[in-house]
Amino acid sequence: MSMHEIESLVEMSVYCLHESQDDSLDRRSLFYSLYELQSNFDTGFTHFRVMDILIQRRFVYTFPITAHPAYAQHQAFLDNLAAAQKFSFIYTEPEEEWDAETNPVAGYAHFDQQRQQYILYCDAGSTLWEAFVANGTLQGADATPPQLSDVFTMARIIAENAAQQQYRDLLASWYQLLPYMVMAAEQENEPIDHEGLKTILDLVVANDAIYEEGLPPVDELPEGGELGKFCEWWYAPAKGKMKTAAELDKGIDLDAVPFTQEVEKTAGWYDNEVRSLLESIHHSITFMEDNGFNEETQKSVEMRLLQGLEYARKGIELAPEEPGLLVNMGSLYMLAENFEEALACYNRALDIAPDNSYIHLNRAILFYQMEDVPLAITSFEKVLALEPDNEFAQQWLAQLKSNG
Repeated sequence: MSMHEIESLVEMSVYCLHESQDDSLDRRSLFYSLYELQSNFDTGFTHFRVMDILIQRRFVYTFPITAHPAYAQHQAFLDNLAAAQKFSFIYTEPEEEWDAETNPVAGYAHFDQQRQQYILYCDAGSTLWEAFVANGTLQGADATPPQLSDVFTMARIIAENAAQQQYRDLLASWYQLLPYMVMAAEQENEPIDHEGLKTILDLVVANDAIYEEGLPPVDELPEGGELGKFCEWWYAPAKGKMKTAAELDKGIDLDAVPFTQEVEKTAGWYDNEVRSLLESIHHSITFMEDNGFNEETQKSVEMRLLQGLEYARKGIELAPEEPGLLVNMGSLYMLAENFEEALACYNRALDIAPDNSYIHLNRAILFYQMEDVPLAITSFEKVLALEPDNEFAQQWLAQLKSNG
């Protein structure tokens, strides 16, 4: 799995646990375990994608920078950080160079635009959190250290909740990651929860959450030994979707890549993040439709919409002629009920790819949301002119005409 797929897996897992109806969940410890897992990979710092949830669930604590336990000793240094208003990691010894062993990251600081204040953040279990516990700032349940779960127990808990929420993308992501975790556990002679893995696999299969994209080449799976047996069992339900290494290589059309390699990576990263956010937003909206309005869930949806729009803008700056980024930006605007901006994005995408049926489909749905039924009908008819077998457009068009 790529760095960005790991980031998305952790982010989706946080949303899933947050929205779970199981009040017995120790979300704080599960979040701690998720970010410990993420720290094993070369990922970015992603807490701010879900910061409201992390704060609400008491995994992250916030203070003014002046509340730092060693503020008196480092006042000039910390005040300079606050004056710069930039994100900064705060080390155990703030003014010394970072060292993973002797001077690790203790917390982080960031300027909060809404509060117009430079905020100090610390995660439960961090050295900065320990300092706040030691000086009595954090007490009671907030002073209780989070418990680290092994990856298999954590994955099973998340998979069970994902299945209840019909969160297929999250199940699919864990299905892709867990073989690597099994391999790592075998190399370190750590225990493997085979019963937990069986539960997860059953949930993945039951929810049709095995996606062709991301599966390893069928002819490169380990053979023999315990790992070979595991892979044979784990990938058995996926065999019909797996390809050989040669077939996967043939699927890459380098001439079709519209950007330089450097720009493609950056624009592609933003595109993947926007898609992930859209998926999680749709999931949350469906959850509220099924279970009733939830103020915290709605707040997190609004936060993700803003984050998605920011990512989309940055991606479009790098790849202004990429219609997919424009369509996803339009979809975010539509979910935010900013219909004029949504239409402008879809129209720009159509200028680039006038015969793209997916863009016309999105415009049709937008026109329906705008209560402009004639234009919605025209757009659905355009979809069917380009893609006659599109059942979704057929059903919508029939319904609009029957109601008209």
